[in-house]
Amino acid sequence: MSLGSSFATRSYRELRGSRLLAVRPLLRAPVCPASPVRRAYSKSHYDEQLVYKYASQKINPVSIGQLLKYRRLPLSQENILDSVAYSQAELPVRLAKRVISFHNLPFIVGTNPHIARVYNQYYEAFDRLHAFVPISDLDSEWEFTRALERQTQILADVIPSLAQGILECKQYMSREGRTAFINDLIRSRIGLRVIGEQHVALSYQFRNEKNPQEDEPWVGAIHTKLLPAKMMEQCAHLVQNMCEMHYGTAPAYYLDGDVDETISYIPSHFEYIACELLKNAFRATVDFTAKIDRSSHPPIQITITKGDGYVGVRIRDQGGGISKENMRNVFEYSWSSMQSPDDSPASAMAGMSMQTNLALQQGVGGPIAGLGFGLPMARLYAGYFGGSLDVVSMEGFGCDVFLKLRSIEGSVEDKQI
Repeated sequence: MSLGSSFATRSYRELRGSRLLAVRPLLRAPVCPASPVRRAYSKSHYDEQLVYKYASQKINPVSIGQLLKYRRLPLSQENILDSVAYSQAELPVRLAKRVISFHNLPFIVGTNPHIARVYNQYYEAFDRLHAFVPISDLDSEWEFTRALERQTQILADVIPSLAQGILECKQYMSREGRTAFINDLIRSRIGLRVIGEQHVALSYQFRNEKNPQEDEPWVGAIHTKLLPAKMMEQCAHLVQNMCEMHYGTAPAYYLDGDVDETISYIPSHFEYIACELLKNAFRATVDFTAKIDRSSHPPIQITITKGDGYVGVRIRDQGGGISKENMRNVFEYSWSSMQSPDDSPASAMAGMSMQTNLALQQGVGGPIAGLGFGLPMARLYAGYFGGSLDVVSMEGFGCDVFLKLRSIEGSVEDKQI
């Protein structure tokens, strides 16, 4: 084995322990605590022992039922301190496990600047949150909540960097290894966001409530009376505008079915899935119209159905469908119909305006175009709470996409996060 191939396949952990390389950790400026609530940060750039100490601890899962236990308003100080105690104990452990997962990547993958940026963001989040002393009062809780909110927002934007890094390093990882790493990271990311956003939402709710109502639909980040038809309408309007901005034209859409049905769900999850599926439908329709020289775009049909403890959504387009060969790849990370295997993300998006490019990569819910993460992530999000996502293609005509989402309240309250 050559020295080059050894570097490409050996992990950070192996190379740190060998004589091949003395890896200097990524530098970060020492941070002074803003108040006595946080412990003073170590002046060393990287305390690997501390990360491994946290990562060696077992995860303490929380059920959806436990997250919903505060549904009876008003919230009390005891409720908020109970919530923050769990978040403070659990999140640094989960973040440390993500940091360690990057150490096990092949060395050449870990040195990719996009992967390294994501790694650094996870380490920074761990470093910020573990530094708080145990919280016992509302002032300390509020400082922790603001720090948690900031770190949650930062980690919400890691997927574009991760997607581009994985795309650039595809040849250094097996398909199975690549899929396992991404799936673990995204599932962990969903859990981190649900726990973090739930506490942040409860903390704001506790401070903002003046005249609590018995029928209040929000329990932290969970909306117990979410209207899928309204969400689909909002997402379709957003994607239609994006399509118009890029192509100069966009198909119409309409909703039918059980449009008054409600579901208990996390709106940001629903929004992400809907935007990804609609984006594919709109783009395929416009592209196929140009290909076969249709005089106009057929409308996109969005149908809502009611089930026992779940809501179904069907998105039907006339965008030409997906070939049998490509159907095998649609749920594979880093595969996209927008680019050939030799194309880079930059060349795939070269025709887009700057505004469209940014909107597609960083839009509401985090839609990504051309990096091949949209459908596999949407399916992972759908399946996280017991739902499903299936694509049926009629080549030469169009696609039917079937989304099934289980109501969080009632049907999946035993689900462990």
